[in-house]
Amino acid sequence: MLEVIIGMIFTFMLLSLLGTTLNELVSAWRGWRGFYLEEALKRLLEYDDKPEVFDKFMKNPLFGQMMQHKVVLRKSQAPAYLSAANFTSILTNILKKKNQAITKVEDIINGVPEDSKLRAVLEQFKEEGHTTVEAFKARMQTWFDDVMAQSSGWYKRHLQYVTFFVGLGIAIVLNADSFQIYSHLTNNAANRQKLATLAKSFANENDTLPSLTQQQPGQLTGGEIKQGVKEFVSTPEFRTASNILGLGWDRSDLFIRPAIWFQRILGWFITALAISLGAPFWFDVLKKIITIQSTGNSSGGSGGQAPVVINTVHSEVKQ
Repeated sequence: MLEVIIGMIFTFMLLSLLGTTLNELVSAWRGWRGFYLEEALKRLLEYDDKPEVFDKFMKNPLFGQMMQHKVVLRKSQAPAYLSAANFTSILTNILKKKNQAITKVEDIINGVPEDSKLRAVLEQFKEEGHTTVEAFKARMQTWFDDVMAQSSGWYKRHLQYVTFFVGLGIAIVLNADSFQIYSHLTNNAANRQKLATLAKSFANENDTLPSLTQQQPGQLTGGEIKQGVKEFVSTPEFRTASNILGLGWDRSDLFIRPAIWFQRILGWFITALAISLGAPFWFDVLKKIITIQSTGNSSGGSGGQAPVVINTVHSEVKQ
């Protein structure tokens, strides 16, 4: 039974890794990171109160250099990332008088409409004791970082919602029905043992989950992410697990009773929920279970069975 559990967890982890990869592809294509950064800037610059400052910010040449290319269905061309230093540089530049150096805090504050909420915020920073230009800019950077932390939370909550539907798509395309996977592992001892051995090997050889590239996710291009997806589904772990479990579609899969269709659809939803928990969750669970099992085997004396080593899996991925 423990081998079945390990096989299920390892399968969910691999599918979750694929889900993470596809999430980054969708996120980059739709420009969601930039969209939430733009929403954070609207909150920072009090767009709903007085949009003039926000509009000037978006038209600033430095900000324009960071804008993303226009792509079909992209929600925002705003950059995926903006540093606190660049934010402060752009904001002070659009608030100060043209061709005039900033020598005092008022040179920044006076560029904001007098009756605006943004001016009230900047005046509050001054009243806190940030009366020198350097101290004032440092306070602006802290302000920016605090709001960006909230923006990151908005993005993550949105991505959790998207992850479920990405997971459901993966489950349908691969026909990854949780009930069928469980039944296959329960009734096929050889494949169950192969998958458990593969899972243990993966857990022992990796201290952390593999990542797409060395770059930050928001900096990946669409081509790089597509290549990451291609490389991931070609990895020995994914190909072997997919082959062992028989993931994919046959003509016979289409001609089944309505009751079996209902069970399959429910199985897809369970798989999607499992994927939405994320690969790190399943990787941690896998590591803990294998550690517990190894500890139990070590303390069990010579009565335990010797581990089975699978050298090569010759099967091909089911088309």
